Amino acid sequence: MFKKIVFFGICGIVAFTFVYNIFIMFKKDNDSINYLTSGYNYSQVPFIDYISSEEKVRKVTSNAFINVLDEKNVVFKKIKKLSSNEYAVLAENSNQYYIYYMDAQGQIKSKTFIESGNIRLNDFEYINNTFTVVGSKNGKPYIVNISRNGSMNWSKILNYQGEINKITYGLNEYTVGGHITINNNQQAYIGKFNTSGNTIWEHIYGRENEEEIIDIIDNGNSIIAVGRTNSNLEKENNLLFLEYSKDGFLLFYDEYGSSVYHEYPKSLLKDKEGNIYIGGYLSTLNQKEWKAFFMKVSKDIKNQNNLDVLFFETQSIKALSRIEDMKYYNDKIYLMGVTVETWPDYDIFLKIVNQNGILIDQRIYGKNNQEHLNSFEILEDEGILGVGKFVDSNNETYPLIIKTGSDYRIPAQERF
Repeated sequence: MFKKIVFFGICGIVAFTFVYNIFIMFKKDNDSINYLTSGYNYSQVPFIDYISSEEKVRKVTSNAFINVLDEKNVVFKKIKKLSSNEYAVLAENSNQYYIYYMDAQGQIKSKTFIESGNIRLNDFEYINNTFTVVGSKNGKPYIVNISRNGSMNWSKILNYQGEINKITYGLNEYTVGGHITINNNQQAYIGKFNTSGNTIWEHIYGRENEEEIIDIIDNGNSIIAVGRTNSNLEKENNLLFLEYSKDGFLLFYDEYGSSVYHEYPKSLLKDKEGNIYIGGYLSTLNQKEWKAFFMKVSKDIKNQNNLDVLFFETQSIKALSRIEDMKYYNDKIYLMGVTVETWPDYDIFLKIVNQNGILIDQRIYGKNNQEHLNSFEILEDEGILGVGKFVDSNNETYPLIIKTGSDYRIPAQERF
């Protein structure tokens, strides 16, 4: 009888302990099972709310890195998306140029030789399995079209001194922008060409000093070009804004800048409402300091014959910074460039803002050498795939690939 009492007593204690632990586990408000920590702003979300939410949950991926390729003297200048898992990179190696093929994981698959010699190539478009690349050759504006294997289909050298900085494509036509020199006077150049390289129209905008187009976008019924001009009383570099009709007629022009800085635009885009954004950098008149700027122009473009600027902001990243490239995706604007705290330790920054310029996220990537970003694309998981160059302590240059996770992080490569 005594043994039975002991046995049932032990069973009762075990059962009570089990039930009590279950009760405590579900009672705790801060237990890790009941809460799921998100990767964005490190906010906590109750698990029951998380699984019952009707909002689309973004899957966080974490394959992230900064890779430096062992190809000395190579610089990755521009990256563009070809398909969901293929990207093309314009690469420069002294006076030789290549197209590198890369997948969405940042792995190089192959490369194609473009051309070498007294040339400089700056931008490209990929249409119908061919690349149309622009720059300069022997000091003159140059356009060349090649197949994926590198064979040349056609090329065109414009009969001016100068260079093309940008190319865009739409409706079976290419629009290019840059500068030409006439009578020792550098002037802004824009031209439209068909897919065989034949000229449709061209326009030259010049004043007494220097003008240049840096970037171009299609604006529906017009074409927007931005660049720089120093044709002013102070001889300062100001932002140049040009609007053209689709037939090449100049509809509007203006310049924008302060009296104590030079303005150098680097990238241009528009949102789905038609508002226009410009990013680049300011420098002091002695060129010893520079900081990023970001501005928004209304979709109406002008107000009483002046550029209708909704805001103009300088971006305080570190002591020195400049925007190199921008993208618009899911109502957010991604700004990327370089920043320096201690010279010459260049780092890469990412800044994400909404359409009113309000900060959403900011990251700085790099270690103790020089990491430079030139161009980037947004991946389907909303991570970043970018390219540039790496300069080591011996001042040797190598190509650089940067890839973030969908939470924009690169563990062990971030600075704060």
